[in-house]
Order: sequence, then C-alpha cells, then structure tokens
Amino acid sequence: MRLLRDSLTKKAVFLFSFLVAGLVVAAVIMTREGVEQLPLNLSLGIIGGLLFLILLAFLFNVMLPLGRVSKQVKNLLSGKQYQRLKPLTVDEIGVFTHFFNEITLDLEKISYDVKERRRMSSELDIAAQIQKDVLPKSAPDSPGLDIVAKTRSAAEVGGDSFDFLSSPDGNQTYIYIGDVTGHGVPAGLVMVMTDTIITSMVSLGLDNSKDVVVHTNALLTPRISTRLFMTMVMLRWDAALQKMFYTGAGHEHVLLYRVKDQSVESFRSGGIALGMIPDNSKIAQEKEISMEIGDVIVLYTDGLTEAKSHSGKMFGVDRMGESLKKHGYLPSSESIFDHLTKDFANFVGEYVQVDDTTMIVIKYVGKEKDTKTQLAIAAPETTSTETKIWSWGS
Repeated sequence: MRLLRDSLTKKAVFLFSFLVAGLVVAAVIMTREGVEQLPLNLSLGIIGGLLFLILLAFLFNVMLPLGRVSKQVKNLLSGKQYQRLKPLTVDEIGVFTHFFNEITLDLEKISYDVKERRRMSSELDIAAQIQKDVLPKSAPDSPGLDIVAKTRSAAEVGGDSFDFLSSPDGNQTYIYIGDVTGHGVPAGLVMVMTDTIITSMVSLGLDNSKDVVVHTNALLTPRISTRLFMTMVMLRWDAALQKMFYTGAGHEHVLLYRVKDQSVESFRSGGIALGMIPDNSKIAQEKEISMEIGDVIVLYTDGLTEAKSHSGKMFGVDRMGESLKKHGYLPSSESIFDHLTKDFANFVGEYVQVDDTTMIVIKYVGKEKDTKTQLAIAAPETTSTETKIWSWGS
C-alpha cells in the first residue's frame, strides 16, 4: 500500500488496472460457467460497481485531501484564519501540504520580522529625536568669539556630541566636543548621559573646566559598560578676561591658527577618556590657550581625520592643519568652516561616511565686534550613503 501513497500517477495506474482486472475476472468466470452473454442489467451493474469503487477510492485518496489543502490555501490568500495540516501521504498532495506548511511558517517569520523592524525603526526614530533634542539649538552669548559648529551622524543615533553652556553668573562659557566609542544606540545613550551630567555640573556653578570633567567622569564611569568611553575636550571662555582655557579627556588634537605669523599649532588635548577610570582628578588639567584677535581654534572628531580617499589615505590632522593655515586669515568663522569643509570634500571624493563627524570653528574677533554662534545638526543620509560631494547635509 505504501507504493500507492507515493504518487497520484501510481494511484491512477492502480485504479485503471483494478478496473481491467475486474473485467478480466468476470470474463474468466463467464467462460468457466459456460455463459456466453450476461444480461444487460447485470453487465451494467458489474461495470457500475467497479466504477463506484474506483470513484470512492479517488474521492478519499485524491479529492478530499486536495480539498482540505485547497481550503487552507484559499483562507491564506483571502487573509482569513488558516491552519497548517498534517500530510497524510507522500504523493503530490502530501508534498503540496508540506510545502503549504513551510510557506506559512516562513510568512509568519517574515511578518514577525517586519513588525519587529517597524518597532525598532520607530524606537530608533524616537531615540534619534531625543538625541537631537539634547544637542544645542542655540548658544549663549560669547562676547569676543565668532563660532560655527556642525555635526552629522553616520547612523540614526550617533556618538558625537557638543554643547555650549553658560555659567550661572553668565561670565563663563563652556564649549565641549566629545566622541563616544562606536556609534548607534549604545553610543547615543552614553552621549545623552554625558551631556546631561555636564549640563548639571555647569549649572552647579563649577568655575573651571577641570572640575567639570572630573565630576562628570566620577558620575559617568560606574553607570556605563567598561567597553564604552567618551573622549572629550572642553574649553572655558572667560568673557570678562577674554581668555580661553581647556581641559582634555583623551580627545583629538586641538588646532590653533596664529594670525600673527599665519602658522598653525597642533597640540594634544591630554587627559584620559571619560569612563575609563573612576578618578581622573590627578590626570586632568586646565591650561590656558593664549589668543590674539584673529586667532582661530578648530575642534573636531575623528570622523573627519580618519575619513579616507579612494586610494585609502586618511585625511589626517596634518592635512586639516594645512587647510586651516590656508584659510585661517578669512574674516569669519563661517567662511573658514566652509573652506575647511570644501578641502575635506575634495580629498575624500565619493565618500561613504562610516563614522560620526563634528567640527567647531572658533574665531577670536575681539570684545568690541558683534559676534554670533551658528549651529547645525544634520541627519544621516537615508537614500544613499554615497554622495558626489561630501557635505554636512541639511
């Protein structure tokens, strides 16, 4: 009987053979009994009986199993409730039943994945919006400084951060730029935590950048994974004294354009990244950056310096310094920022952004001149990760 369960063709051949065999047996019996001709009614009865048996066999072995599967397929196609069926045979209908079961399982998995991705996408949108809300929309007045700051994340949620904070007495302006290891949601969470702590420290009235960095590290370290940390450099601008100070936390170099001799100094920010050790008070230091009117400070994250051209060369600190040396004389931070960006874009060409990118240009213009701060926060490219000319987006 297993032979008959393997194929509909075998079933058809068996039923046809059964009919022929029945007729042959009837003929043999008639010959032995000397019956030359059966009455018409009896002949039709025998043939009809054989056909009825064949019909029953066809109904139970073909039509009913096929109808059972077809009903569930129609339910699936019409969006109604369906159920998977246990294959009763290994013929074509059994294969079709098994195929239906596998397809519905895959569809359910795909449907679940789509729902999960929609949920995750929605949550990423919320996280990105929260992070965007944390980044500054405006900056406090910084008499004497002309500033442009822009950032662009490589993913929906980035790890770069910057902010402009004013002390309670309004005399001190804190400017920081930071970069959390990696990018995405974990980096974004650390970025939001750090910005919140720094804002709280400044609002408490701490009067120097070292104390802000040390207290931020003390609160942040026990609250994040040991695999995550944030490099940062913080400037403190004393509006009354017209002096700039800085404290480093393992961040990139600070670039300083000297208008007096049109040279560029590049020096390490120093310190150790936030989150690496519980107490960095003996490492962090606040130092002064002596500035004259026309001098320019550039802060950046490694998304700029580690970006590569088609030949695999990195943009690097040296090229950035050379670009600043060419354009540092320009009258505004905006024009300097634009020319630095143009040199970067020309170098990297059709650049696929793989890391978050942030840059701040600060020009000392003197207390007597009107000053302004321009901020821009660009979303990552969603239509294409490759553009003809790299830009900060919109």
